[in-house]
Amino acid sequence: MSTPSDLIVYTLEFCPNCDTLKHFLKEKAVPFQERDLSTAESLTELRINGVFVSEAPVLQRDTRFLTSAEMFSQGALREEQVIPFIEGG
Repeated sequence: MSTPSDLIVYTLEFCPNCDTLKHFLKEKAVPFQERDLSTAESLTELRINGVFVSEAPVLQRDTRFLTSAEMFSQGALREEQVIPFIEGG
């Protein structure tokens, strides 16, 4: 399973999908760091890694990323995408 330094959730202040993802990770006892997607530092980090997004959340594990569009469908968390990602699959 991931360690706190492995999993990063990029979020925005008023973001229902961010809250859903964080709640899901906490329920599964998955440690993560949270970073503010609106900061220049976060945007630069994502862009350096080829991630160009206009919405949150973005989930990072090591050098891999899942975007909001990949994690959510019609407002529902796609657990079948997130679980293998956080487990390193």
